[in-house]
Amino acid sequence: MNAPSKVKADTIAAAYVAAFAEIEGAIKDAKNPHFKSKYADLPAVIAAIKPALVNHGLAFTQPCEPSAEGVTVRTILHHVSGEALDLGSLFVPANKRDAQGFGSALTYARRYALVSAFGVPTEDDDGNAAVASMSRQEPKQEPKRGLDGPYTSKDALKKAFIALRSEVNRCGDDDTLECLLATDDAKKLIAQCDRDAPHLLHGNDPNAPEWIGLYAEIQRLRDNFQLENVR
Repeated sequence: MNAPSKVKADTIAAAYVAAFAEIEGAIKDAKNPHFKSKYADLPAVIAAIKPALVNHGLAFTQPCEPSAEGVTVRTILHHVSGEALDLGSLFVPANKRDAQGFGSALTYARRYALVSAFGVPTEDDDGNAAVASMSRQEPKQEPKRGLDGPYTSKDALKKAFIALRSEVNRCGDDDTLECLLATDDAKKLIAQCDRDAPHLLHGNDPNAPEWIGLYAEIQRLRDNFQLENVR
């Protein structure tokens, strides 16, 4: 990170620009063993931006506005001069209408709001999957004689996927979730979905933009489990 600035900006705009130049990529220290990649969780994102903000007399607050469908998080930047700057709001739907579902949505919204507000470059499973899917040169075509895999039809594949998704949502902790995803049946099902029905995993179906893919849902559960562990 750049050396601390010796000149303190008098305005919030100048301080924001100076801090922005010092913010580095969030440390990707939250491992996702199932997808063999890393993602920057909420503490990592805060750790990436906090030194630069403090160095320039800045701080942020994130008031939330819950609704029946999910959580809206507003990010506000504050300056020692007394100025404040509204950096916008982000709505994230709750996948379940209970404390766990809303807590997960809140963590998810806070993380992505900060990433967007301060330009923190992060690597996310769901984001990478969507980019990879969009970059394919040729669309997948269903074989005329059925699918090549454990599930030989789209209907059978979708039914098996719905069953797996239900099991994922019943997991009460990270260890249970990891054990479920590590089973051979789950691995084979996810692999076939990635090939024959990727929108189920990535949520990138243009005909159903409201669909939340399994990868994003798993990420929310991980965030929620982590939040519960620090309480």
